[in-house]
Parts: sequence; structure tokens; C-alpha cells
Amino acid sequence: MGHFLHLAWSDTSRVDLAKALVAKAQVEGFTPIQIMDQAWLGVRGPRPPRLHQPGGDDLIVLGDLFDALDNDQCAIPRRGEDADRARALIRRHWGRYIGLFRTPRGQVRQIVRDPSGAHECAAWRREGVQIVTSELSDWLMALAAPPVQIDWDRIGGLLRDPINATAASPLIGIRIAEAGDLTDLNAERVTPLWRPVDFTDAVTTDPKEGAASLRDRIDGCLAAFASVVDRPGVEVSGGLDSAIVAGSFKAAGASPRLWFNMFGPFAEGDERRFVRVLGDRLGFEPHCVQRAVKAMTMEGFDITAKGPRPGVNGRDYSFDAAVASACLAHGVDGLLTGKGGDGVFFQMGVPEIFVDVLRERGIRAVFSPALPKLARWTRRSTWSLLKTAMTTPRRFPLDRSARALSIFNPDSVSPPGDQALHPWLKGLEAVPPAKRLQVESVAAGLAYQSQCRRTEAADLIHPLLSQPVVELALGLSVPLLTDDGQADRRLARAAFADRLPPEILHRRSKGEMTAYFGRQAAASLPFLREYLLEGRLASRGIIDRARTEALLDVDRLLWKGSVPDFTMAAVTESWIRRWEAIGAAA
Repeated sequence: MGHFLHLAWSDTSRVDLAKALVAKAQVEGFTPIQIMDQAWLGVRGPRPPRLHQPGGDDLIVLGDLFDALDNDQCAIPRRGEDADRARALIRRHWGRYIGLFRTPRGQVRQIVRDPSGAHECAAWRREGVQIVTSELSDWLMALAAPPVQIDWDRIGGLLRDPINATAASPLIGIRIAEAGDLTDLNAERVTPLWRPVDFTDAVTTDPKEGAASLRDRIDGCLAAFASVVDRPGVEVSGGLDSAIVAGSFKAAGASPRLWFNMFGPFAEGDERRFVRVLGDRLGFEPHCVQRAVKAMTMEGFDITAKGPRPGVNGRDYSFDAAVASACLAHGVDGLLTGKGGDGVFFQMGVPEIFVDVLRERGIRAVFSPALPKLARWTRRSTWSLLKTAMTTPRRFPLDRSARALSIFNPDSVSPPGDQALHPWLKGLEAVPPAKRLQVESVAAGLAYQSQCRRTEAADLIHPLLSQPVVELALGLSVPLLTDDGQADRRLARAAFADRLPPEILHRRSKGEMTAYFGRQAAASLPFLREYLLEGRLASRGIIDRARTEALLDVDRLLWKGSVPDFTMAAVTESWIRRWEAIGAAA
């Protein structure tokens, strides 16, 4: 992923520090794209962020910036309140960007991070030098780290509910801009600009119109990415979501130099036959790599510690390393994926679907032939679905208490308050329960942007989580997306039926990797025992040492899961160790 570094100073700053940072940045690969008397802006690859000025001299935008797909031609005001101008930016454009509002001398006063959260943005001052950057690299921390501390209650919040790994950073001492927010660097003020709940009202009830809109929106996004990615690759899993992305990218005239597939070492995780069928339809030869059962190591998790929050995107070490290696070998600078499709298209087979159906269709939903199909899909009786729908109140608070890691010790941190809930999940009390799950999935999708080996090798692009697609999908009811609960991702299948081979279009199964991850964790037991039981999470009591030790058992890992809990704990442990060391050195 490309990065930027913005430096600004004044007559009272340590000018020699500013000059040292400028010189070192260029040694580290940053190319200056804007130089002022007391400010410097540099970018580096892969895919260095492009500079845009869409609304006056005091607003610069770094990254990919595209015109809105709904033909909104509203100009961004060149004067006025920053918040109003930032809202206009988000309405008029979409993309993968950071916006910086600056003073005439180049000091950044406010930051807007686009709703996709594609780029991180951190800001602090060191001896009068203002540093605003997308990358908290080792060299930058060595030269100019602030005296950072760790918010242990937020660390506990990550393990209480892993979705918080995409919310506020546990760092104290560095300001971190959050997706869809305007962050004021001169005050402790954050202005929410974009929230999923604002788009959950239905935009249409007509299946044909919904399918056509979904296709147009996805095609529009893929055409935009095809116009700016010079050396693209596409990740193809063999499933529906990545096949839709691949088909739209090809339809936009793109010529990817890599079609990457990684298959499991066991039959249930080998999806190559679906990938080859897709390749025959679209005209490509896939590059297939088998997963290796590779023991986890401390070095393997180091890359996940370099961002402003634990990098959960790098938990799958074998996959992360293999994709990064393939991108470098094929010269890929931007890799497109199908990540996010499960939520956007609605893949989840849950009883809450019928609650949404009953509210939208009324009593006739009880007599619909869709009800027994939903019962089979969710493995519930029709009576159970009816009972759930009839007993679910119209308004009720969101409860995510069941998401806590099995090894989390709730007594170790402050009780969850309002801040414990992800900001994108607030205000959902009146949203139907299945639609809530879609919103939760969109919020969780921000984790796909976190730092890992793949983001070091190429720009990771997730078109199905781009702002125009998410906004439209949130406005399509779950009954519409699933044909009243008859099948997962039903509207998406209809929208792209002519492009996809029937083997993928009608496929209902997914590749199963549970056995693989269990074996990988079992092979990593010596490392996990030492790293977690003797680590900072255990010493602070945030994970229950006795329970962790009991669950770190070969048979339990192979047959009862809990592997995601341990990898989440491991990336958090790695992150804590790095930032404690940086804080001590600073």
C-alpha cells in the first residue's frame, strides 16, 4: 500500500529535526510532491497516493478520488466550516483517501478519512514539528516518536469484542483518524461525517431494479479502479464474491497480471475446480498455491504490530506471506479482492432474517413458501422462526456480549460503557435485526484494511467495501437481498447471472479451513504457550492464564476450535510489546 508523510514546522520548532525527518524520509523511499517554506509532503509506493485539490487551496486529498456514481455534481465549497466542506467531499466523491485541511503555512488543522478506511492517518507533534502520516514505521518512531502509552481498557475492549479492532486506537499520545470522521488536531473533537445507519432506509422494493442498481454500482466501482491501477492482480477464492469482482473488472477492460488462488491442504478447503471454471469463462489462468501447515513465530506477527491498532488482517500468516510473495514476483501494485461480500450481499443464514421478512411483508410472510426454505437454510423449525419473529421487539439495544474471546478475563478492565460499542453500531435500536447484522459486518470489514505483509507488497483494494457499494447495499432490505430468506446472496446472484459460470452461480457451499487452522495452531503450541502465558496480556490479567493454558491443548484445537481467539490474542500481544518499547524509548 502506498503511504504519505506530511511534515510542518514553525520558527519555534526544532528545525534540525524537521530537516532530519525530510532527509531520512527520502532515504526510505519517499518522493517529495509538495514543498513549502515550512512544510513538506512526500509519498512512496506501492501505488503512491495521488495528490488532489478538489475544493480550495487549503484542502488536499491523498489517494484515489473518484466522482460520485449517482451523478452528484454538487461542488465542494471553497470556504466555510471544515465539517460542511468535508461532508460535501464525501457526497461529491468516493474512493480511498485522506483529506487534509491546512493553514496557509501548511499546518494540518483537520483530517477527514474516507468511509472505506483504506488509509490510516496518525498525527502528533515532536519538539514543535507536526507529523501527519499513514505509516507508523520503525525509522519514524526512532527519530520522532511521542511519549505514547497504552489504554488498557481499550485493549480489553478488543478482546471483549474483536470488532473494536476497527474502532478507536488503544494508543494514547497519537491522534488517529477514524473512517468516516473529521478529526480536529487543535482540539479534542471528532465530527462524525458518515455512518452506516444513515443508509439503512430502503431505496427500492423491486427485485429487478435492485439487481440492476447493484450491478451498475459494482461495475462503476471496478471501472474506476481499472482506470487507476497500473499493474493489477485479482484474488479469486472460487466463491461468489471474488467471482463477481473478477467479472466486473474484466468487463471494465482490465488485464490483471496475476489471478491468485490459495487452496487448503485438505479436500474441503480445495476450491481450485471452481477457480478454473471461472478462468475458462473469463479467460485467465489462475496462479494456485497450496497452504502449508506452518508453525507461528514471534517474527511472523511483527508486521501486525506496526499500525495504530492490532493488525488482524495478518493473522493468517501462511496466506498473508504467500499472497505478498506472489504480488512481488508478478510485479502487482494493486490486488483486488472479494472481501466484504458476505455482509454486503448477505450470506449469513440466521433466524433474524424472518424478523425482517415479517416486518416488511406482513402476515402473508407466514404463508409464504420462502418460510420452509429459510427454516432449512437456518436449520430451525418454522415454529422456531415464527417465535423469534413474534417475540423480537421493534426497538431494542444491540448486545454483543457473546463475541468475547473464550480466554478473555472480563474482571481485568473497566465494565463496558458507551465507548465499548463500535461507533458505527450506535443508533441501531430501531433497525431490523438482520439489517443490523449487515451493518456489523460492514464495520468488521474495516479490519481488511489493517497492516500486514500483503499491504507492504501491494495496495489491497476491496471493491465490495467501497462507499458506493456499501451505501446501496445498506439500502436494500435483507428480504430483497435473500429473496425473503430463500437463499444467501440471492439478489447478487441474479444481478450477475449472465457473467458467472453455473457452478459458481448456484454454489451454496464454501471452502472449509477449520481443520487446517486447527493443525496450524497445534503445530504452534510451544510458541503460543510461551508467547501468551508469559506475555503482557497474561501479566495484566486481560487473558485468563489458567483458562488459556487449558485451551492450548492439541485435541481441543483440532476438534473444538478457538483458534481465532488465540491468533487475535497473539496479534494484540505483539502490538502491545512493540508500542510499550516505543513508549519507553521515547
